[in-house]
Amino acid sequence: MMHQPSAAAIPAPRAKQLRRPLVLCIDDDPDITLSIEKVLSNFEVEVIRGIHGQQGIWDAVSRHPDLIITDLRMPYGNGEDLIACLRRNGRTRSIPIIVLSGQRGAHLEGRMKHMGADVFLRKPVPIATLLMMIGKYIELRELDHAFSVATAI
Repeated sequence: MMHQPSAAAIPAPRAKQLRRPLVLCIDDDPDITLSIEKVLSNFEVEVIRGIHGQQGIWDAVSRHPDLIITDLRMPYGNGEDLIACLRRNGRTRSIPIIVLSGQRGAHLEGRMKHMGADVFLRKPVPIATLLMMIGKYIELRELDHAFSVATAI
């Protein structure tokens, strides 16, 4: 006679582990990248922080993030250089890019989109607007705890 295991003896299937989205945030102002990291930590998002264009290119190629948020004015390769390089590279060509810049100019947004940026936002940007744009490209799964952050970045 075969012994049937009791229901308690059968291990329950493990919940499928969802991979946390990875966002690369590049800005030479560490307060900006830290603020974005803090905001996104409430949504189960991992953030890689970079401080200049060359580091951003390296991180994008080696870590292959789900989304890139970049400033334009940075040392060692500005945002335009970064966008151009990433759009020429087969490994990074399809990664969405959000430009978050304090620069002003009548044709700047159009030029960035022509270069391959998916979104152009001017600093300061309301957190709700930034989250809405980020949510177009990655899933934002809000954690149970409430968060309190600045209203703009």
